[in-house]
Amino acid sequence: MKTEIADKIIGYISSLNGLRGEVFCVSSRSINAEAKDGQVEALQRADVAGFSVRVLNGLRQGLCYSNDFHMWREVTDKALEISKWTEPDPFTDYPPGGASYQQVDIYDQDVAGASEAYIIETAMEVERAAMAFDPRIRKVRKAMAGFSVNEVLIANTQGLWGSYTGTSFSASATVLAEGEGQSQMGWGFEVDRYLRAVSAQRIGTSAADRAVKLLGARGIAAVKSSVILESSIAAEFLEIIASSLSSDNVQKGKSLLASKVGQQIASNAIHIVDNALLPGKTGTRPFDAEGVPSQRNDLVSNGILNGFLYNTYTAKKSNTNSTGNAAKGGISGLPSVGISNLCIEPASTASVYPTDRLIELMGKGLLITDVMGVHTANRISGDFSIGASGLWIENGRISHPIKEAVISGNLITLLKNIEALGDDLCFYGNIGAPALLVKDVDISG
Repeated sequence: MKTEIADKIIGYISSLNGLRGEVFCVSSRSINAEAKDGQVEALQRADVAGFSVRVLNGLRQGLCYSNDFHMWREVTDKALEISKWTEPDPFTDYPPGGASYQQVDIYDQDVAGASEAYIIETAMEVERAAMAFDPRIRKVRKAMAGFSVNEVLIANTQGLWGSYTGTSFSASATVLAEGEGQSQMGWGFEVDRYLRAVSAQRIGTSAADRAVKLLGARGIAAVKSSVILESSIAAEFLEIIASSLSSDNVQKGKSLLASKVGQQIASNAIHIVDNALLPGKTGTRPFDAEGVPSQRNDLVSNGILNGFLYNTYTAKKSNTNSTGNAAKGGISGLPSVGISNLCIEPASTASVYPTDRLIELMGKGLLITDVMGVHTANRISGDFSIGASGLWIENGRISHPIKEAVISGNLITLLKNIEALGDDLCFYGNIGAPALLVKDVDISG
């Protein structure tokens, strides 16, 4: 039905003299299960679909949407009516057709065919793996598993037409360990387009291991020291930096990188890349939310800032080209600027080491395994002060766990002080990073 309705909408808009338009259709099917004490705690199924129509009437744009595909004519007429009352905007535009889309690896029949029983059993397996790891694991607070199948179709009156179907499968655990007069939390999480890439056993074990390692944690005196950010922590910091790589935030004066193109903003040991063509990753797709072909964007090379991410609107505003980074959270909004698969890559293999070797290189410092409040970092100044816990390293070996530490500094300084990278690049959703060895970080108790 989506293809037929899209044809009708584009044909109808094209028949109206001087108008341009776009139709964006989405549908998704998902099952999510939560296990607790060997039983099904929660089970959710969802099947949703809808479409939006954008109409450009001169310089005025109207948007309307619905979950009822039979109302395509009414929705299109409403978008046209709305366009008569919006403010003119010379930067609103739709991309041209004719571009070819690269084939991407985002669909797994095993995910699409997963049963409710399989999802429930996976959640239970996560719980069993966590509980079996160590007798000090007292409780699994959450053990979850779920999948989704998503379809996207986009077309416009410029001749653009594209569609794709993608899958994703995820599982997670949050566990509680007790011992040495303390209780500590641990977590595990994996997500991928492919069922075979996610391991319930690995997730449960990882969550339990994190919690147990922190038992007996103590405070820390104020010190300036090297730290190792585990890959998950490095990814959280990168997520904050991502907002400053958006051209929309740059144009609105909300980016700490706004005036730094061509400047050294990070260590020459790293690249920062947004790549929508990576096989199997959740941010991979053949085109963005406006139908612009996906591509690899090298945003930072050897620590030098090359540029920003653009959609069609912000690109026209800056007199440049879209980078294929239009994003939509659903059918109800206009395209924003968003990442696809954003990650930190090594500039050279010479600065990449296994985790145990990173610890040896650091010699003395804090291996940070958990943080609290990264979202409170100032996205314009880059200043941060956040809670952290982890493992204190002495003489290149783990000495004891640390709790209630505070690390503070500036995001640009943090990036510039990266000395080495782990060989464990991992994606947490569409943000990826390896472990990072960073010098001269302020730590307080």
